[in-house]
Amino acid sequence: MMKPLSDQSWQPWLDGVSQRLRQFTRDDLFALTVTPDRDWWAGVIEDADRTAEKIKVLLGETKPTDEGCLEASDVRSKRVSVNGQQVYAYQLVYWAGNALIPNTDDVVRHKCHNRRCINPLHLSHGTQLENINDTRDR
Repeated sequence: MMKPLSDQSWQPWLDGVSQRLRQFTRDDLFALTVTPDRDWWAGVIEDADRTAEKIKVLLGETKPTDEGCLEASDVRSKRVSVNGQQVYAYQLVYWAGNALIPNTDDVVRHKCHNRRCINPLHLSHGTQLENINDTRDR
């Protein structure tokens, strides 16, 4: 179980989103590894103002839990439309909010084991195998 966090413990992370997004650049390695999905994520990150605002709105609409989770929906993982594609809200918060471009085998892991949670402090980068092991070891 996650240690309970204050309702605003994620605020410093949110305060840095715009700066992280603006620092992103497509470098030579990106050019060598570009795929349509990676190009799409790069476009989302490069649209810094719009993406930062979308993340801010998502976090502001959540329902806090006693465990410190920020639940984006009552039933299942929330999906959002961004630049013509549907992604999970937690993916947008983690990948774009940290200006990271996922590879095809990268997943967002929930340290809290709550897929409705989009608290950036509860999310981490991993593989599908690590995600499965998290569930098994829980």
